Parts: sequence; structure tokens; C-alpha cells
Amino acid sequence: MMKHIIFVIFSAFSLLVNATEIPTSCVSALRRALSSSAEWTMKRQLADSKRVFVTTGVVDCIVGDRIDWKVLYPFSSSVSMTTNAMVFVDEDGERIKPLEKLPYYNEIRLRTDSFAKGDIKAFDGLFDVEVNSHSNGEWRLTFTPENRAMRRLFTSAILSGKEELTSVLLKSEDGGFSEIRFKEIKRAR
Repeated sequence: MMKHIIFVIFSAFSLLVNATEIPTSCVSALRRALSSSAEWTMKRQLADSKRVFVTTGVVDCIVGDRIDWKVLYPFSSSVSMTTNAMVFVDEDGERIKPLEKLPYYNEIRLRTDSFAKGDIKAFDGLFDVEVNSHSNGEWRLTFTPENRAMRRLFTSAILSGKEELTSVLLKSEDGGFSEIRFKEIKRAR
């Protein structure tokens, strides 16, 4: 479950298609998110359930190297997405899933790095996008995967923010959702 959410969030940071239509403030916020650290809170509701599960943690993004997701509450675990694998650590120990066993991971990782380095068309053809921007600087991007297999992970990803990426809402085919709210934190030097 968590690896799918992390994969989707990793993908969501990199979903820019038809970049000429996307506000500059949005592009800047997403690039900033790819090279920063943040606290996060995730609310997740499974389909046909009234119960909402809440987890909290921190994420640390280093362009061209890795993204580290750490769950702090209600249990401790982590996932590091590197250039060649995902490394999962939890109460069962450490598990490494190599690149060749992760569909789409390498392509999305390479495109994310390209986007972070300035290629605003790095994700053309992967997602349909709807852009909403407001005069106060707030923006919202709704992404729908063009690839049918990706729709098993999420049917839409809605990213929103202003100067920073503040939330991602992931919806699934069965009616479930995950909403992640971010608050950027200063990195230790």
C-alpha cells in the first residue's frame, strides 16, 4: 500500500505536460519541492469505508539522487527511492526492490530529473492535464494518466499550492482517496 502511494507521489512531482499552459509559479513550486524537505500528513480513506487513516512523517528530496519518505506516526518506516531501487525499512527489516522490478519507475525517475533540470516538456504524453489558476497566485493541476496500467494506482492526482506545493489528492477507481498535505521545513546544513 505505502509503496504505491510513494510511487504516485514521486510521479506527481513530475507530471508536467503541456507546460506552456502551466503557470510559472506552479512550475517553480514543483521544482522547489523536488529539492527540499517537508513535513507531511496523509489522510487515507479506503473505498466503502467511513474510517480515515492518518499518518505523518517527513520527506527529503535530493534532485538526481533520491527521495526519502519517513513515516513517523503511527508506526516508524521509510522508503528511499534511489536512482536504481526502492529501499523499504520497517519492523520486518530492510527490503530492496531493484529497478528492473519496478514498472515505470526508471522512466518517471529519469523524466523527473530532466524536469528538475529545466526540461518543461519532460512528461509530454503521460498525462492529460487540467490547469486552474487564480489571481491570488493559487493553482491546481489535475492529472489523469493516459496509460491504462497507471490508472490502477490512481485515476487522478490533484496537486495544489501557491509558492510551494501544499497538497496532493490521489483518487482511485474504487472510490478511495489519499490526501497528503505538505509543510516545507528548513534543511540542516
